[in-house]
Amino acid sequence: MAYFPQNSPQFNYLKHLMLMYGDARRPWTPDETKYHVAHLTEEGTPDDWLFDSFLFLNLKASSGNDYCADINLGTTMSGEGDFFAACSPNPANKRDWDELLEFYLGKDGAVETLNNAIEQCCRTISQPYGHARNIVLMLPYPHITQAAFGLFPGGASSMDFSTRNQNLKSATAQRLEVSKWMVDQIVERWQQKNLPYVNLLGVYWMFETVYRGWDVDDHWLLKELRLHVNQKGLKFLWIPFWSSYNVHLLDDYQNYYFDLAFIQPNHMFYRNGKSLKATAEAARARNAGIEMEYYLELNEPIAIQGERHARFREYLNGGLEFGYMNEAACAHFHGVGSLARMHRHTDAIEREYYEDIYRFVKGSYELKPSGK
Repeated sequence: MAYFPQNSPQFNYLKHLMLMYGDARRPWTPDETKYHVAHLTEEGTPDDWLFDSFLFLNLKASSGNDYCADINLGTTMSGEGDFFAACSPNPANKRDWDELLEFYLGKDGAVETLNNAIEQCCRTISQPYGHARNIVLMLPYPHITQAAFGLFPGGASSMDFSTRNQNLKSATAQRLEVSKWMVDQIVERWQQKNLPYVNLLGVYWMFETVYRGWDVDDHWLLKELRLHVNQKGLKFLWIPFWSSYNVHLLDDYQNYYFDLAFIQPNHMFYRNGKSLKATAEAARARNAGIEMEYYLELNEPIAIQGERHARFREYLNGGLEFGYMNEAACAHFHGVGSLARMHRHTDAIEREYYEDIYRFVKGSYELKPSGK
């Protein structure tokens, strides 16, 4: 088998998917989004196109409730530090899900802002724009701790995703119903807008693994939800973290759960994790893509503190050594606002990495010495 390929017509020619982490209390601006849409000269003028696909995702609602499935109760982001994940005790409710829809697709929402930023960049970039840029929208996790989601449209009582007062089948059916509703709302709202520069490619499942137990059945939920997503003409995407269990889930993932998955190497964060070579081999064997990872600040008390530059160089060089730069669909995690800050950075190394990311996305990056 091979990597999930770049330029698949069925995926509107997706090559490089940028993760766009948002803040429910602060809308995206055209100036922020242009750093992902285009490469900028030192003077700040857009002169070439950059990412072709964009995944919008928020972790929390303005209420403080969580869209993400789990929270970290430890003090570091890495499993090799003080890391302890637990199911969110403050799950998002109906009001929060409505807020996310408005954040995505409301007036001056994330999608409209990106569309307008692309239109502005067209005025200065001489290169052809090509196909409409892809948009992928995160679905909130329907938390198994949520016993009072809220009144569903047309319903008589509040939706309950927990097994406190019902069996697992009933709880999972309600989780599926609300997730389908969210997909339907995304499609309906999209159809009401005029967005000539962007294309609604699909939705994203944000929980990075799949559980089944006494009180949760994400396996059945995902299989049924994927059918609904596809019926709406959309693709279902996933980015699991590296683990032997998750890699096993990818063995036949396209026949069950997702249309496209990117393996997350975690090489930026783990001293004793799997190598990029092992990740590349696993992705090749399963028709998956690769996630690129960089962090502008990595100042946590973990084993690889201070190695972020060397490790990101290994990611970039690995794109040539293992072929994923031009052969595999790639997702890109850069933290929050990193590209803009790298472009303006006083450190020449950060500025160099800004240009290297641009060259990698364009497929013209060339090997550089490891550690620099």
